[in-house]
Amino acid sequence: MKKLILFAFIVTLLLWGCTSSDGTGNFKLYLTDQPIDNAEEILVTISEINVQKAEEGFLTIWEGDEEYDLLKLQEIEVLMLNITLKEGTYTQIRLVVASGRIKIEGEKDYDNMTVPSSEVKIPVIFNVMDGGNTEIVLDFEAEHSIHVVYAGQRKEYKLRPVIIVKSITY
Repeated sequence: MKKLILFAFIVTLLLWGCTSSDGTGNFKLYLTDQPIDNAEEILVTISEINVQKAEEGFLTIWEGDEEYDLLKLQEIEVLMLNITLKEGTYTQIRLVVASGRIKIEGEKDYDNMTVPSSEVKIPVIFNVMDGGNTEIVLDFEAEHSIHVVYAGQRKEYKLRPVIIVKSITY
């Protein structure tokens, strides 16, 4: 039964790839987060969103500087992007994280977070269908993304973003 389902899925993808229509569909991208202890605010600035269309390379679909407080995203989903994309199969989303700041409970000031690799690659296969709607929810896992490093007496925060695909709906 599993082989039959897999075969049907592959045939569907292949047939989709054979069409040469220039249609478009609606694409929405959401961001959410799970709870984390000891932080009052976790601010992350995203400066660019790219998608990879199968066999065509990367397309920049948004540029700017949008700051998100990850703690305010707990248990909710905030719309990051609502655009029209060319129909087809896409194989990756990339977010460029420009900066991050964290405020720990009981502390007055924010600490900057070093972002060693600003580009976050999210492997995900999704389709945009002519006249259709595609919605993806990304979960920015702050608890697994923030690392405390001690340099002598000084405490530093490093942001190595862990972002997973929570859901895809068509």
